[in-house]
Amino acid sequence: MSIGEWIVSIVLFIVSLGVLITLHELGHLTMAKLFNVYCQEFSIGFGPALLHKRGKGKETYFSIRAIPLGGYVSMYGEEMELEEGVVVGEERSLEGIKKWKKAIILSAGVIMNALLALLLFSISNLAFPLIRATTIASVNESSIIYNAGIRSDDTIEFYSAPGSEDISFIYNYSVDGVIHQGALCIVDPNVTIGEKHYVLTYYPEGTKAESNFSRAAKLYVGLSQEEVIADKDVLATFSGYFNIDGDNVSPKEGALLYYPNFKIDPLQAYDSSLSYQAVISYKSAGEEAVKTANIIMAVEPVSEGSDKYQWKDIGLNFQLRHEWLPFGTRVENTFKDFGNAATAVFKGLGILFTGGIKNMSGFVGIMKMSAEIYGSYAFSTYLYFWGLISVNLAIFNLLPFPGLDGFSLLVTAIEGISRKKVPNKFKNIMSIIGLGLLFVLMAVIVTFDILRWVGVM
Repeated sequence: MSIGEWIVSIVLFIVSLGVLITLHELGHLTMAKLFNVYCQEFSIGFGPALLHKRGKGKETYFSIRAIPLGGYVSMYGEEMELEEGVVVGEERSLEGIKKWKKAIILSAGVIMNALLALLLFSISNLAFPLIRATTIASVNESSIIYNAGIRSDDTIEFYSAPGSEDISFIYNYSVDGVIHQGALCIVDPNVTIGEKHYVLTYYPEGTKAESNFSRAAKLYVGLSQEEVIADKDVLATFSGYFNIDGDNVSPKEGALLYYPNFKIDPLQAYDSSLSYQAVISYKSAGEEAVKTANIIMAVEPVSEGSDKYQWKDIGLNFQLRHEWLPFGTRVENTFKDFGNAATAVFKGLGILFTGGIKNMSGFVGIMKMSAEIYGSYAFSTYLYFWGLISVNLAIFNLLPFPGLDGFSLLVTAIEGISRKKVPNKFKNIMSIIGLGLLFVLMAVIVTFDILRWVGVM
């Protein structure tokens, strides 16, 4: 992306994150006001106050603080100290209202994030067309692909599953026992380098602009032609960029499937490049006969001295298709997106608790993904991404962990059932410990984000 696009993406990230946090806290504030609970401060962020204002005749301060990683509503009854001269009756305390009202106040932030996610998924599906890459070529006339005889509007003939349209969904892969489906096209299933067998495939980069074949081409590892056709099972990939270390090649940034300790079998002794003759089948516009073109695919460093390698550009892109699905299908997809997002979040939490913390993304990772999606995909995908983040925030806050809304809801439920108050000292100690652990977890995840960004992991 250009510097201008990065600046826009960062501004959008800050605005998007701010909207998620603000609506979450507004949920708490609105319900607290509805039940006449005294709210002294509504804050976006933690730490030193950058803005701390209260309207004339109002009782609640509005604050923006230096650390934009959350927010809070300071309500009477949560061990807050009232301002000097302010007297509030117990009936306006969070502890002085009925338990069901308190539960609504505590869960209102989660509900707001869930509703926001549903709204974002709705806009993504209803206000924008479906955009996908086709197999129709767009060719640079001064390129290798043009010299091989392929022209714009020709159709590239990928290996396709029966009855498929455009880019084929042709394989499944497993990560930690969870089966995922991948979408790719096989360009040539019979690639031999040295004594090893590979499959050259293509996967579209995005939907914001025509997808470039060379940058998006990926070398899939460890498959024979029979395995691709029969088992549709991918073991590991070179995706986007890859590392060359002596005789070993390992996945780098952007891998679809990445094993931290996985090393690909030696290909051959490397100098600074690898070339491979790909056979691409195609049909000329308006003709039925299938032709073939022999293309030299070369590997080159991403930049001078870089340890990241990519396929050299051969001048082939793929035209995009904009399609408005039936209204009923788009509504159905909205709720499917919400369900899939919730399922993905629960699976992610499961990985977190089974030792997969290295694969989690924090503040920095989300900012990077947000920028990449903004730069490569249509705005509908960007809205979907933030819908997913909103679902993530809602479900995470429901966890019964000290410092989160879920813990306060659990305590409220215990108090309501037992009709006995949980000591404030216990709740405060647990909340301090919980928040401390959450900040440590956040710091660890952000550290991993940065290490991934600079290419150490």
